[in-house]
Amino acid sequence: MRARFHPFGRTLVTAALPLLLACAAVPASAETRMSVGGTVVNGQLSGFYLSLSDYYRVPRDDIYYLHDRHIPDYDMPVVFFIAQHAHVSPGVIVDMRLSGRSWMDISLHFGLGPDVYYVPVQRVSGPPYGKAYGYYKNKDRKHWDTIRLSDDDVVNMVNLRFMSDHYNYPPEDVMRMRSGGKSFRTIDDDLRRNYQSRERYQDRNQMQRDDGRGQPGQGKGGQPQGQKGYGQSDDDRGKGDGKGDGAPGKSGQSHGKGHDNGQGNGNPYKQDK
Repeated sequence: MRARFHPFGRTLVTAALPLLLACAAVPASAETRMSVGGTVVNGQLSGFYLSLSDYYRVPRDDIYYLHDRHIPDYDMPVVFFIAQHAHVSPGVIVDMRLSGRSWMDISLHFGLGPDVYYVPVQRVSGPPYGKAYGYYKNKDRKHWDTIRLSDDDVVNMVNLRFMSDHYNYPPEDVMRMRSGGKSFRTIDDDLRRNYQSRERYQDRNQMQRDDGRGQPGQGKGGQPQGQKGYGQSDDDRGKGDGKGDGAPGKSGQSHGKGHDNGQGNGNPYKQDK
């Protein structure tokens, strides 16, 4: 059956064509590049990419370069880790990786043994770390050079160090998050929020401590020195209830200590020694 021609079809296509051509003409730029693990907005890195740049102290152009060479986000820390330990540019590591070589082969090429990937922990949460830590546990340290880690083992160990060091977070807790099935991108997001919350909490506590010190020329209770305490009238001076001054903080003067009969004792303005 022949398809029927809709009278508005040509009009809609004609109207949309200039817009489609305009969109196609806009060149892709670093300002709008996006990936699963991070984002670049107005030339600024965010998310996982920002963490990478901060921790490994690499310029954003290096992040763009790895992204353009189709290096997965979880492999990016390994590229920077090996490059910095081998004292070569990230491009050298990327070329070797894309040629089909394993992370362990690339490491050994530069004289980096399995010991560089070891992260000391108190306990292991299980997969995916149990196998790698089993290698280290079952061999004397002098024989660690015989260990051959898989690509997954290298990725997990490098990202473990990256996350725990960058956010000053216990590696055991990062392990537990990874063992729970979280990606490193998600772990990075969680730890960043946790870190920012801790900073806000510390800043708030510091502000409260600063406020509690009072202003210059005031007593510890924030009350001008030489003035009577809260809740006292002029007639109350020299009288007590046996509990001393009723002010929340010590002022510069003593208001006397009461006896059982509530009468004042001596000069209520005698200075404390």
